[in-house]
Amino acid sequence: MSTALRNAYIEKSAVTERSCFICMKMTTKVLTAKDGGDFFYVCPSHLQDAGFAKGEGYPPEASAETLAAVAAYKKKKAEAEKKKQEAAAAAASKTEEDKRSNAAKLGSAVFSGLGSVATKAVTSVSSFINDEEATKARIEAAELEKRQREARKPEYWVLHRDIFFLRQNEFKRKNAKKTATDTLNGLSFPKVPGGL
Repeated sequence: MSTALRNAYIEKSAVTERSCFICMKMTTKVLTAKDGGDFFYVCPSHLQDAGFAKGEGYPPEASAETLAAVAAYKKKKAEAEKKKQEAAAAAASKTEEDKRSNAAKLGSAVFSGLGSVATKAVTSVSSFINDEEATKARIEAAELEKRQREARKPEYWVLHRDIFFLRQNEFKRKNAKKTATDTLNGLSFPKVPGGL
């Protein structure tokens, strides 16, 4: 075990939950010292707090070429989606016109009433499908944003000086306890003479 800590911690995820060093809530996020001498569990909300830790060594920003390629892809995707919606709207209007012409051909008020009910049902189903597509799009956007945030994780965290002071004190206390245990285990009482 090293005698001094460096204020550089790497964020990892653990399999088991333990209490947070600060608030005692259960969490799986762990900060481990770069040199391996210290680790502690911490809530993700604390990592976002500037008064707790500051991220250092972020990965490089995306280049202008990459951003342009992503923008072009998004533009093409939006155009394709717009064409798809226009085709669906044209098909819906055509089917609606066909239903109305069939109802007019039959000339019955009953059938025209059923046609309007069917039209309302079709429009409510199409609005439900559009809402479902919008929900899917929102979910995909949220997942993309989450992946981008995770990709922008810092290489390591530097703790605030007060938090680091607490970590140093706990580290010294653990070392002192280990040293005392080792010293007590090494001590032994003298043996009783056996020849008398």
